[in-house]
Amino acid sequence: MSIETKFLEKASKIDNEKQLLYFLNSDSYKIISNKKEIINKVVLANFFSKQLDRSNPKSLQLYKDAQKLSTDIKDNNFLIWFYTSFGFYYYTYNDYPNALPLFLKTSKLLESNQDKDIIDSCTILKLNGFFWSTIEDYNKSNEYLERALQQCSTNDQNYGTILNSIALNYIKLNDFQKALTYLEKTKSAATTINDKVRYAKALGDIAYIEAYRKNYDKAINLLKEDIEISQAENSYRNTMFAQTRLAKIYVETKQFQNAKKLLQDALSYSRTKTYLASNELDIQKLLLQIAVHEKNDNAELAARRRIESLNNQIILQDGVEAVKMANWQSQKERVEWQLEAEQNKAEKSKVIKWFLLAVSLLLCGLVASIYQLNKRKIRLLKSSFEKQILKFKLDQVESDKKLQSTNTSLASFKAYLVDRNKHIDKIDTEISKLRETGRSTKTLSAMEELKISHLVTDENWNKFKEVFIREEPEYYQYIINSFPGLTESNLRIILLNRLDLNNIEIAQLLGLSVDGVKKSKQRLRKKFDNDDTFVI
Repeated sequence: MSIETKFLEKASKIDNEKQLLYFLNSDSYKIISNKKEIINKVVLANFFSKQLDRSNPKSLQLYKDAQKLSTDIKDNNFLIWFYTSFGFYYYTYNDYPNALPLFLKTSKLLESNQDKDIIDSCTILKLNGFFWSTIEDYNKSNEYLERALQQCSTNDQNYGTILNSIALNYIKLNDFQKALTYLEKTKSAATTINDKVRYAKALGDIAYIEAYRKNYDKAINLLKEDIEISQAENSYRNTMFAQTRLAKIYVETKQFQNAKKLLQDALSYSRTKTYLASNELDIQKLLLQIAVHEKNDNAELAARRRIESLNNQIILQDGVEAVKMANWQSQKERVEWQLEAEQNKAEKSKVIKWFLLAVSLLLCGLVASIYQLNKRKIRLLKSSFEKQILKFKLDQVESDKKLQSTNTSLASFKAYLVDRNKHIDKIDTEISKLRETGRSTKTLSAMEELKISHLVTDENWNKFKEVFIREEPEYYQYIINSFPGLTESNLRIILLNRLDLNNIEIAQLLGLSVDGVKKSKQRLRKKFDNDDTFVI
């Protein structure tokens, strides 16, 4: 165990500010001065964060001051510890966009460092695993978590936590058999060191799998045991998680009164912490389902208003869009690393070749220079294209965000469809430019695939149809009852036409040609030409 690890372990056990400051200023541990100053700031930042249980200006300033000092550090093992610590501070309070750059730096350094040389290696690798799991890179997460297991003692509390995290990743990957294997290992590890909360969490995760398999009675009993243990151990956050999971099962099985009581308890705790906004959002969505079932207009309105407020609150940090954006950015960064590595290899190879060839033939040097310039031009064009693709994807996320927060009326749905058409227009413009300039088939295909992703999906269509039926039930029933034999494709054209969308707009949204939409309308008129009530 390194001196730094021992120092951090000792500091983490001090819960009094005065005593902590005395310890930090002592010379009991011989740590290089510039590193010691950074460690002290990180320890203090974490102390204030733990005391306040929220993100706070004091902790953030300490981390930023430490970051300035870290620019002079050349020790990669130390930087891995620092970047992870700072990144995890943001992660703890669900600020994924700010956490991402720090974990990307750590990830790059971890590729070439020995795990045993990292300060507090078990914890650091574990925290990196947590982050990559959150932004849905489950395989990368498991890579770090498995490495963390190799650095942890089986009697360490971290050991059970890591096993549990690997199991959760396998659940996300739908590999339930592996997940259950790791959950049983988690229970065993938790029992060995009497970690009752970890044991309870493992029960809750097994319950999730059982609920997925529709074994509701078994899942309910497991979650009740989870809640009982968590409450006895004063683990309020895990109690909230388990209550929400159990309430979801009760909603699915129509046990609404049982669900409401659990959700009210969970809601009370979720509102005590600003960083639990996403958990409150899950709770409010379940309360909305119950209100709709019970036809309780007041409760439904209150839930919808709170959901909208929470969506606005977490959209840029703790939300689906934030996770997706962080995931896309991380993938882009890693692709750039690979390109950079390949480029470095190629450049080293060229240096050797130039040296050998320059002796015998100057012309080869000139050819190599021209080749390099052309390659650079191609690389710049590729980078520009990647940025353009990323921008279109982010625009798509923003458009979908509007749909999620405003899809309760036909008017808002129409606004969403009009906005989506604008995006398709922009993509069509770029496709036309690519064809005119003769860009590669691969480049053109990527842009055309992006256009396809902007079309109305079956999921969005079903949402739209639900809203349409709710707001115009008489018209919908009239169409269905009066004109038997209508296909789903016919309905799409009829309902979109009802929104006063023109043929061009309908064609773009459905991925059809304008002539195709016109012919479809003509066939419908011909099919029902003897019915004067059919208008399209």
